[in-house]
Amino acid sequence: MKILVPVKRVIDPSFKVRLKPDHSGLDMAYMKMVMNPYDEAALEAALQIKEGGTATQVLAVSCGADDCVETLRTALAMGADEALLIEARYAMSPLVIARLLKTVAVREGCGLVLIGRQGMGSDGNQVGPMLAALLGWPCLPFAETLTIEEARVRTRSKTDHGFEVLEAALPALVSVEIGLAVPRYVSMPNLMKAKKKNIRAVAAEALGTDMDMNVAVVQLRSPPERSRGIVLPDAVTLVERLRADTGIL
Repeated sequence: MKILVPVKRVIDPSFKVRLKPDHSGLDMAYMKMVMNPYDEAALEAALQIKEGGTATQVLAVSCGADDCVETLRTALAMGADEALLIEARYAMSPLVIARLLKTVAVREGCGLVLIGRQGMGSDGNQVGPMLAALLGWPCLPFAETLTIEEARVRTRSKTDHGFEVLEAALPALVSVEIGLAVPRYVSMPNLMKAKKKNIRAVAAEALGTDMDMNVAVVQLRSPPERSRGIVLPDAVTLVERLRADTGIL
């Protein structure tokens, strides 16, 4: 079985993002880029499944410009067997990305997709469910544990009210929480070896996929700054202030 793991290049979560003056996008100057932490956990889970003998190959896929190669090199250094770059010179909507990944999953004969629950930055949580729907596969979301036995996948998944156990027959798609697997340390020798490995590349348009964007980001805006709090001397004053401001008490 081959496992497909989409990996997204995102701004390091420890960096504070800034908007361009015209609000057309993020100011990427001096930003450090890393693999999306959710996808990193998904990749580690895929590698552990392969090491356990259930899978034979792990394919890492990234959509974007040439700088995504660095993210794919990291995936190879972690232990991925193959890497594929879907080349695009512009930002794509989640639906277009899902369509492209569907084409790759079908062509590569993948039996399982492990994808990060969401991408840091957009926080959309859209590509995974869309991809599962396009493939016609079961979608097991928000997985915090994952086991595969007798061609069935079982997860313990987070919900608004706690946890639930989900099970489905393969092929299937699992969206992964960060806590599912702790990514392994990437050693310098493995990074150097990854630089010599071949990364396949294909233009997004060459995959024969519907590239209609449907939606587009028109503008980005920072949230309004929170007003400063005030210090009240005692509980009585607090109640009086709440009564005056809300009219509830």
